[in-house]
Amino acid sequence: MNNNLVKQSLRLGISILITCAIAQHFDRIDFVWYPLLAVIFVVDDQDENTIRAARGRVLGTIVGGLVVFLVHTLLAGWIGILVSLLITVPLLRRLGWTSGLSTAVIITVMFLGIPNYTLLDWNYVLNRSIDTLIGISVALVMGHLLWPKNRLKRMEEINQKLMDSLHKRMKLHTQALQGVTSTPPPFSPSSITRDILEMQRLINIEQELGPRHRDQLVQLRWKQRISLWRSLQSHWILIERLLNTLSRKHQPLRLPELAQQIDPSYVIGWKRLHLDEKSYPLCLAQRILLEEECTRFLRLINTQKQLNRVLAQRHGE
Repeated sequence: MNNNLVKQSLRLGISILITCAIAQHFDRIDFVWYPLLAVIFVVDDQDENTIRAARGRVLGTIVGGLVVFLVHTLLAGWIGILVSLLITVPLLRRLGWTSGLSTAVIITVMFLGIPNYTLLDWNYVLNRSIDTLIGISVALVMGHLLWPKNRLKRMEEINQKLMDSLHKRMKLHTQALQGVTSTPPPFSPSSITRDILEMQRLINIEQELGPRHRDQLVQLRWKQRISLWRSLQSHWILIERLLNTLSRKHQPLRLPELAQQIDPSYVIGWKRLHLDEKSYPLCLAQRILLEEECTRFLRLINTQKQLNRVLAQRHGE
């Protein structure tokens, strides 16, 4: 069972229940769709920043309500909806409030879609906007009380997962090249690509949250860490494919010296990996490619280790 899906469903269900209870208590149940739509939009599984979403919904509600109120005095029905959207959407984009587009569209359709649209006055706009703000507030409170998301913790988990996968994979190749085990199964790069993209997405969200969050990213060296993983990814995949090709061509592939040197625990420093041409059944091009890629790969791993040590020392302080 997907724990995130269960948590998200519970968060959404409780938010809807509280919103309906508030609407019932204050005798606003006839217009309960407004706060419920706001709840559904803000409590979004893909939205890592509920505060930012709430701000966008608030602005979208205000702009959408004002535009609709002005347009309805001249136009009605779907023509009025079309004209309102042609004004609202570019306006929100121009102001940088794109997260409020969905709320503004819904407000426009619901306001101009009511049977007696001629009764649309400031009192109606104000009350429906309050309904929407109530839904946003409930979603915001529930987002902070029920399983709040910790992006920095999630980034550390992904970083550790990638490191574990890398070390495990290199250990399999080391044992195979030493003749201890058979050649490992083909490697699928989709998992590490997915993890690196997820890490980059979380970093982008943190960068948009303000100076304090950006300072945390700088202190934890996330810009350098994600850059290292991108470089490691390309060399990792290339080495995997190269070893897989050589394993099919030379059965069994036994390269004990290389096995020792591609072990992630091997410290290469600034030396260049050199393979004895007399000890390896490889052509010149294959040997040079293997030397170059393994050298760059191990240097990146060593750089990553040094960065991790610096972060560990800083955390200890």
